[in-house]
Amino acid sequence: MEKKIEKKTGRGGTENFPNARLKSTPPDDVSICLKNVLVFSKQPLVKSDEECRERLAQFFETCAETGQLPTVEKMCLALGTVRQVVWEWENGVKCSSERADLIKKGKEIIASFEAELAAKGKVNPVVYIFRAKNYFGMKDQQDVVVAPAQPLGADVPTEQLAEKYAKALPSDDS
Repeated sequence: MEKKIEKKTGRGGTENFPNARLKSTPPDDVSICLKNVLVFSKQPLVKSDEECRERLAQFFETCAETGQLPTVEKMCLALGTVRQVVWEWENGVKCSSERADLIKKGKEIIASFEAELAAKGKVNPVVYIFRAKNYFGMKDQQDVVVAPAQPLGADVPTEQLAEKYAKALPSDDS
């Protein structure tokens, strides 16, 4: 039985995209990330708009003090709920307009933070694009303007056109 030789580069190469390869995460990183999430996961559901305001302020202050990355997911946990509920609140479903605005502002802070990290090259651009589209309403869009063509000219009166083409059109007599 022949041993198959794996190519490192080229078609089917094992090292064509070295940055895309899954890397094992050191246990210390796993521990730190999980502890960061668990800090917020123990929060009960916010009951009022004032409590929502306070919890968001506390969330961002905690992230700033501890050096944690503020994410939409952690913000939801800090509010004591899940992304679907926060999405509903953001869209004014089952909540006041004040709470919807609080959620929008919280997400805007996170969006601004992530945009700044991306601009400084601290976030993989693909990750930033994915998060921006999925959490912050950004999208790839190309606007195409369709304008009607006026091959005969825009200022030609209808009567003049009728005269010009009268001979070329078949008559009703034929």
